[in-house]
Amino acid sequence: MTVHIAVVLVRQDTCRRFWPSHDYPRLRTTGQQIERRLGLVVTARADGTAARAPGRGEIEKARRQGQEPASVELARAVRAASVTAGGLTGFVAALGAGGYRVEVRRAPSGDPLGYKVARPGDLTVAGEPVFYSGSKLAPDLSLPRLTQAWESAARGSGASVSSSGARRRVQVARAAVGSARRGRAGEDADGIVQATGTVVAALRGWSGELESAADMFDRAARVPRGVRVQEGDLAAGLRRVARHLLRQRRGQGPVDEPGAASLALALAVSSLVREIAAWHQDRGRAHQAAAARDSASLIAGWVGERTVDGLRPPAALNHTVATHGPRPDHNVRREPAAAGAREAVRTQIAAVGSAARSSRNGAVDVVGPGRGLGHEVDFSPATGATRRTGRSEVLNLPAQSRSASGTGSPR
Repeated sequence: MTVHIAVVLVRQDTCRRFWPSHDYPRLRTTGQQIERRLGLVVTARADGTAARAPGRGEIEKARRQGQEPASVELARAVRAASVTAGGLTGFVAALGAGGYRVEVRRAPSGDPLGYKVARPGDLTVAGEPVFYSGSKLAPDLSLPRLTQAWESAARGSGASVSSSGARRRVQVARAAVGSARRGRAGEDADGIVQATGTVVAALRGWSGELESAADMFDRAARVPRGVRVQEGDLAAGLRRVARHLLRQRRGQGPVDEPGAASLALALAVSSLVREIAAWHQDRGRAHQAAAARDSASLIAGWVGERTVDGLRPPAALNHTVATHGPRPDHNVRREPAAAGAREAVRTQIAAVGSAARSSRNGAVDVVGPGRGLGHEVDFSPATGATRRTGRSEVLNLPAQSRSASGTGSPR
């Protein structure tokens, strides 16, 4: 015998039929209330920042072909193209250069409304390309959001960014997030958080560890739905830094070992990401805070593993080497450098590793325009003041406070 049960939800107050909507977020809110009442660990709320997971059919197809899911690859390619491009035309050209097929949807007036992209070789049974719209890949990859990011990056000075200038921009942004945590008026910290996502994504090509760090920070770069974000000058500067990194990385080729300036920049990014983790934690965004902390630890660990007793020419960035006086004649035999000079260089490089290890508890700034074998490698702890050394002004920003430990899973 089969028993069929028909259930209709009816409101108790009006006795009218009720159709539930958004019941899962409401269930999560109710669960948090129960956790607080019983003194349990309060888990993170559903804030709409989780990445879209590939569907089962997409996963099975990728497994048969021995590839990663198409949406994952496309999201990475679209994000990289959006950083290097300054507008829709360059964006489409960058994706086309990578072999991806892009179609732009336009209004009758000719204004762009959206776009869709397909991976080469990803076809339906009928032989048609499988397209994904930008908003389906990630919320921040829709055309309106990309247009907003391009307009933000176009603000301010159009001058090229040097390696030391990129590091200073990152340090100033970190100080701004710290000021926002203390309630001081300034630029919108969530705007800086969004722009930091492009910087971390630009580090992806340096190594597999940084690729994992970029994947982890992807969720931390998203703000909960309903939160209005305004990007100011600091966020625009970070987007220009990310564009600079990707362009230089594309022209440099594979990277075996980074130079000292590359390590300094990566360590500064790690400090910024850790400050962002504290910002999220202060606002109860447990998922984003955990993602940012894990990303910062990976970046700092990558720096620590590559701290060597010596220097190699920077390859990951276009590090401008300051030259003073005439170019040396390499045909003339010279005496080796003094032992004291070599020891000073070793001490400076060791400071990078020490700072990377200490960044697990609190960030240490890497600042100052020193010189070691022709590279900018003067690293000193932050003093909280502005000083002028050599030919450039350097901002010594306050050391980052310890991030509060958070709860919840980054998933």
